[in-house]
Amino acid sequence: MGNTSSTDLQQATNEAETQVKEQQAEQEAAHGIRLYKFITAASAGKWELLSSHAQPRFYDTNEDQRNKQPEYYLEVDAGEIDQRADNTLCYVADPAAKRVTFAANEGLWALKFPSSDAYRAFMTELEDDVFQNTYGFSRDSSKAAKELGDFKNMFFNAEAGEAAAPMEVDASPDRPAIGELREKSTPAKAGTPIEGMVIGANRNSYLRRGAAFDVMKNVEAGVEDTGITFSFTPLKRGAPASPGTPTFTPSKVLLANGERTMNMLSPGASSKLFHADVEYQKVVSEWTFQKDEVDIPQADIAHDHKASQLEDGANTLLGLDANRLCKWDLRDPRGVVQEAGDASPIVQWTGGKDFARGTNFSCMATSGAGHVVVGSKDGKIRLYSSKTLTQAKTSIPGLGKAITAVDVTYDGQWVLATTDDYLMVIKSTFGDDGEQDLVGPVFAAAHTVQRLLSQQRSSM
Repeated sequence: MGNTSSTDLQQATNEAETQVKEQQAEQEAAHGIRLYKFITAASAGKWELLSSHAQPRFYDTNEDQRNKQPEYYLEVDAGEIDQRADNTLCYVADPAAKRVTFAANEGLWALKFPSSDAYRAFMTELEDDVFQNTYGFSRDSSKAAKELGDFKNMFFNAEAGEAAAPMEVDASPDRPAIGELREKSTPAKAGTPIEGMVIGANRNSYLRRGAAFDVMKNVEAGVEDTGITFSFTPLKRGAPASPGTPTFTPSKVLLANGERTMNMLSPGASSKLFHADVEYQKVVSEWTFQKDEVDIPQADIAHDHKASQLEDGANTLLGLDANRLCKWDLRDPRGVVQEAGDASPIVQWTGGKDFARGTNFSCMATSGAGHVVVGSKDGKIRLYSSKTLTQAKTSIPGLGKAITAVDVTYDGQWVLATTDDYLMVIKSTFGDDGEQDLVGPVFAAAHTVQRLLSQQRSSM
């Protein structure tokens, strides 16, 4: 075979690989930035290529006005896209595919870049502009460091898709892995949208539809519809309610006492707590939240730790309204069962804090250790230790949309927050003392899971 050395062979191989890479780079550059639009047809859909040489750009609508803050828009001529750069774009970044998917003009779009450098440059400018439009100051300003601290890059990071740590799945034999979870369709009920879920750890969970509850059976791989629906008969006062027409409608529900009872709030009586018997399907007592003999309205309630709903005789809970966090105690000798006409027993205030203004609390949840997660109408998520509600240990900036609900896993490793347009999944880390702690100073990753995420998986 001649006298060709192994060194010569290696050199020739390296040169060939370099040549191939250069040719691939030239081919990618020739394609330019491709713009796709998701076209829906009947129940299916597909991505349609609109342009192979799209030219996205960002511009400041207030560029010529000295006294106004910059306001940035994304423009793509090929798709007649002209959209403000903010959370309404619902963008999903995919660094591996060099693609970003976003919503605009009541449609779903995607830009696919010919190189990693082009993708990274676009994402950096997009997230800089979204940051400015969201908070009113630039990401590299001193104000950003002062007001947002370590969290200023939490939701804005061009490499976030690569840095995001995956959730660990317990695939033990007695617990199915995510891929094994099955779904069972529930027949749609006209005019009765699902307004909430009440998750049980024992036999049943519940879907709340106005005044009605659909009973769902907890099974190994999820839940199944039992076909049973019930409503609670309200506590009778004065003239009895008409037979078969319960009028009690809850806005917030907590299972309690081994999941045999429910504690509920009602939108028509925000300072009342209603205690209902699930087996007998009726409200058995009505309490009043009071502090210093003044009724206190509550927008949400939560157990003081996550497993409390399984305990018999748990008599304490947490609550909030827009500018107040509360600890409550139900222990009152008159509150076992009420008779018609009885005055409401009092839920006793035992701690918490009244904030002057501006907190705009909207929802709350607790971990197994009793740490508290609180969502706000301004999009912020605050974390409190199990020992005090007077000062948040951590405050995570939001993306502008109001937090409508929050939850946290039993071990405190994951926090889930919802808005009208997207979900946020936040992973906690270990505290400085080495113990796992929900209110530790740093969060490893935050992922925004847009409502359009499933559609962007389609091939391009």
